[in-house]
Amino acid sequence: MNDFNDIVNDWKSVSTDKTERKEASDSLLGKLKKLQRKIIIGNVLMSISFAFVFSVFLWLWNANLFKERSDNFYLGLAFMSILLTVTLGMMWYRVLFWRTPNDISENMKAFATKMLKKLRYFRWITNVFMPVYLVMLAVGMTIYFQDVLHEASFQTKLIAYCATYIWILLVGFVMMRKKQKKNNKNVDPIIESLEEILETF
Repeated sequence: MNDFNDIVNDWKSVSTDKTERKEASDSLLGKLKKLQRKIIIGNVLMSISFAFVFSVFLWLWNANLFKERSDNFYLGLAFMSILLTVTLGMMWYRVLFWRTPNDISENMKAFATKMLKKLRYFRWITNVFMPVYLVMLAVGMTIYFQDVLHEASFQTKLIAYCATYIWILLVGFVMMRKKQKKNNKNVDPIIESLEEILETF
């Protein structure tokens, strides 16, 4: 009789563990789906805005194709086009999963490992890549201005350079700081949960 009770208790324990794991996985998956939607929407908006910028670059390139332009003109446009293309590719790589999983409780370890890698990359994009991107964008604009403003007055050059750099600093770094705060609130807790899950295996 005692053996039977032990078996029943063991079964209840296993059943409870499965239920708890299922609830934990559903909660975690819900947070990841919410973050995934934000990533997709952000990437789509970025793709649209970058497409507009690319069209402007292409128009500038074609409009000046038979005019006397220095190498800086084409180098600046090419440099910024490559920078935007690489950035767009890196942003789309942040997508957590292309097919939404229905149940992650059965293979929690593999899923947690993959998501942890993605979220750490997500955080790296904001903390490391974005400052580099802003600096490189300023470099590209500087190269471009070397041609466009070579005959401009000193005052015009000063205004153009200052306006560009101030815009990059204010808009770029302020938005990056806001993104870091959002990551601290929304992404870091998920990373901590995933790390705790992996520690149990």
